[in-house]
Amino acid sequence: MRMAGAIAYDIKLQHRHGFYYAYLVISLFYIMLLRLLPASSREMADVLLTFTDPSMLGFFFIGGLVLLEKGHDIHNTLFVTPYKPEEYMMSKTLSLTLLSMISSYLIHVSQFGFSTNPLLFMTGVFLTSVFFTLAGMGVAFRCRSLNGFFFLSTLVTFVFMLPIMDFLHIWSTPIYYILPTQGSFLLLRSAFEPVPWLQILYAVLLLAGWIGLAFLWVRYSFRKFIMLRLGGDGS
Repeated sequence: MRMAGAIAYDIKLQHRHGFYYAYLVISLFYIMLLRLLPASSREMADVLLTFTDPSMLGFFFIGGLVLLEKGHDIHNTLFVTPYKPEEYMMSKTLSLTLLSMISSYLIHVSQFGFSTNPLLFMTGVFLTSVFFTLAGMGVAFRCRSLNGFFFLSTLVTFVFMLPIMDFLHIWSTPIYYILPTQGSFLLLRSAFEPVPWLQILYAVLLLAGWIGLAFLWVRYSFRKFIMLRLGGDGS
């Protein structure tokens, strides 16, 4: 019940700060852009644009939200309540993931409908959003300013964006197969082409594994850069 209340509060907070309006404008822009492209390019463009919703937008939106809370000293009062750090992390992650899934669904359905593999496609959106939102949160916990966040996030996102080169057939290397975004592209591609079940299993397990690592890293970052500076132990 407390988690549901926390998610509802975060949704209201995101709405108050214009996140939903921003996602709506971006989604409408993506939809118009897809309609302007040649039919032969729309499928690839749809995967790329859909990918940016849960990844780049989720990453930078959560970063901005955390830095906003730090700037207003919200954390000083938030954790004198029974609210646990893990609940804070999951509430922020799931509320933004919901927004990403709605946006991605609208972008895709507006152009192609859902004739094949909607479950796999949306699973890809969900897992990708969870991972990048956690990653953005962890980076934001370690930064004191927006400039610092953008500098550090550029380094982090550059590495995870490398599998785009494989998707675009620019450059391929086995190294991509240890990065979570390789799994993201496999699941998103399932909306347009059959993907062997072994590759689907690999993609889901890869993303789930990275999400687990990201969660542990974010929890450590939270305790070190937020709780200890507030004089708490994070328990």
